[in-house]
Amino acid sequence: MQTFDVVVIGGGPGGMTAGMMLKQAGKSVAIIQENHDSFGGVCLNRGCMPTKSMLKAAKVYRDAQNSEKYGLDLSVNPVDLTRLRAVADADLNMLRHMVQGKLTDARIAVFRGKGSFLSEHELQICQADGSSEQIRGEKIIIATGSVPAELPCAPFDGHSILSSDQILKNTELPHKLLIIGGGAIGCEFATLYNTFGSRVTLVEAMDSLLPREDREAGKTLQSTFEQQGITVKTGAAIKSISVEAGTVHVHYDGSSATEKFDKVLVGIGRTANIAGLNLDAAGVATEQGAVKVNEMMQTTVPHIYALGDVIGGMTLAHAAEKEGYLLAQNLIQGTRHPLDHRAVPRVVFCHPEVAAVGTHEARAGIKAFTMPQAPNGRAVVDKVAPAFVKLFIEEDTSQIAGAIIIGEGATEMIHEMAVAVENRLSLEQIGKTVHAHPTHSKNVLLAVQHFN
Repeated sequence: MQTFDVVVIGGGPGGMTAGMMLKQAGKSVAIIQENHDSFGGVCLNRGCMPTKSMLKAAKVYRDAQNSEKYGLDLSVNPVDLTRLRAVADADLNMLRHMVQGKLTDARIAVFRGKGSFLSEHELQICQADGSSEQIRGEKIIIATGSVPAELPCAPFDGHSILSSDQILKNTELPHKLLIIGGGAIGCEFATLYNTFGSRVTLVEAMDSLLPREDREAGKTLQSTFEQQGITVKTGAAIKSISVEAGTVHVHYDGSSATEKFDKVLVGIGRTANIAGLNLDAAGVATEQGAVKVNEMMQTTVPHIYALGDVIGGMTLAHAAEKEGYLLAQNLIQGTRHPLDHRAVPRVVFCHPEVAAVGTHEARAGIKAFTMPQAPNGRAVVDKVAPAFVKLFIEEDTSQIAGAIIIGEGATEMIHEMAVAVENRLSLEQIGKTVHAHPTHSKNVLLAVQHFN
């Protein structure tokens, strides 16, 4: 049985980052990766990257449709999802090749198959052909990511009722599409399919879109979506879903009416991918369906760690990547640096983009300010709505505790606020910083200057 200093189960952003850093530090490292995926995890294969490739196509299509406002006369043809998917696949293959090259250069031992615990140090790797082998890790990192959450009343069938993984493979543009869940997944796919011509209905059980964020921002996004032709139903719960002759029949709580759709996307979130890990054999505890860890990403077994989506929480690729970095750094240097979750940006690549960081609500000691959406020069020439900017400020110190931005380029603009939250910068410090003209970021400066 081969023995390694560190065995990583899962080759996503967090697991790969930790594994490569530990290998560079002189540790013997193995990564176990399931056969059906390339390295890069959900983000590269079924999440961030394929959706962003298609959302970029949607932006180009939308701009072409609205070309007359720029003084141009362009025509567009109906969208061919097969062609779009081919372009996205080419993008992903390039990125997969880059990731594989990094692993090859790092000389990390790679084991293909499904990893599971035999004991607190021993792991079994099962291949698709039924064969298996065993390895041992002095330290083990669980980084197996997440899977789409399923509604009990609407199990995925891969054709009419789809997960976010499955809809990325879809090549049929539905006339009517229902999206259940008004979080990041739902809002991004609502933008995508609305732009391409589907009649989209977006349903969220809570009282605003992006329910984990500021309510005012969620209502602002809802209003914008409705102006774009997306039907948004908040405070609405699904009672039952059935498929009859290829048509999806949907019943809502509190209503006797039936709505019919061609397809349904269930985008209610993701759950930790722990099935089949046999965590009990290692004595690793779970909590609310995810691996239980302390702030140093240590499980209930001291030499076993976990990070990324498998521990629940933010389920963001960049959070997992940073956790992998910090875990490796702590193991190499003997330090104890936890991730400051306040400073992790939360981004949604819908139209308009939404980005947030830090606190998302006013409370004792925290006051909020929403900048009036007055057009600035860049918004005027870009023919887009001016950015919505809301700041959350510590009353005693004027330090920036959080922010949310809705608008063109919001997912890039948020990093200034992330730096502010991470380093506890004040309104005055941000206000003294020169912001280039004309840029959308000047709205952040204006919000800071007008806070008082």
